[in-house]
Amino acid sequence: MSQPQYAIMRFAKYKGPEITNIEAHNERRKEKYASNPDIDLTRSKHNFHLIEPPQRYRAEAEQQISAAGCRTRKDSVRLVEVLFTATPEFFQGKKLPEIRQYFEEALHFLEQYQAKETIISAVVHMDEKTPICTFPLSP
Repeated sequence: MSQPQYAIMRFAKYKGPEITNIEAHNERRKEKYASNPDIDLTRSKHNFHLIEPPQRYRAEAEQQISAAGCRTRKDSVRLVEVLFTATPEFFQGKKLPEIRQYFEEALHFLEQYQAKETIISAVVHMDEKTPICTFPLSP
């Protein structure tokens, strides 16, 4: 009997200084990932972007917030990160084109509910135990 397979979508809100750490993690700018032992840096070369970030996450979010005429406080949410993945069984035996298609479909799904220009980046991590894609968004 086969295991049930599920799509997974997670949201996280970020307000300030931690945005730099999120970007360093997502864009693989760190040398070590002690907080996530599932990352295998020898496989990071297989990571790829569906959307390249136009500039640093915080700068892009602040620019978009300002352009929208929004006022912010110190504790205002400046970035929302959406993570898409699936249960490990879903990815078993799948080749890169099938994995890419899954995350492209996730991007199309997200674009139905979020303006495309507010999606700052879309990076697929093939260097983790289970492939994931993170989408930092300007709120």
